[in-house]
Amino acid sequence: MTRVFWLSRHTMTDVQLSDLKRIYGDVEIVQYSGSVRDAAEVLELAGDCEVLAVVLPPAILANLVNPRVNTRPVIRAKANRVATGNTVINPATGKEEEEFRFEHAGWEQIKRIIVETVDL
Repeated sequence: MTRVFWLSRHTMTDVQLSDLKRIYGDVEIVQYSGSVRDAAEVLELAGDCEVLAVVLPPAILANLVNPRVNTRPVIRAKANRVATGNTVINPATGKEEEEFRFEHAGWEQIKRIIVETVDL
């Protein structure tokens, strides 16, 4: 059984879980839905989990996939934004807009994060 650390504010969907089972076989999900400060905290919370499935900002991801910091696979769910055909009122603007839902589109392993900058 593969222990997967799921770092997300959202509960993993049945479709996401089924897809993880396709990849890793039997899995046990260990979820943490709080915020984290850095990669070190992620690793501490993950304990002995073998795979890190995360929703994180690029700065933390960059440290987490650094082989000097972590050697476990770091993965994230992919999703497609699909129109529902309904309209909703946007609470921020008060205007009607098209409604969308997110549909699971697979998992991807993050191998490295590259930041390219230009002086201004």
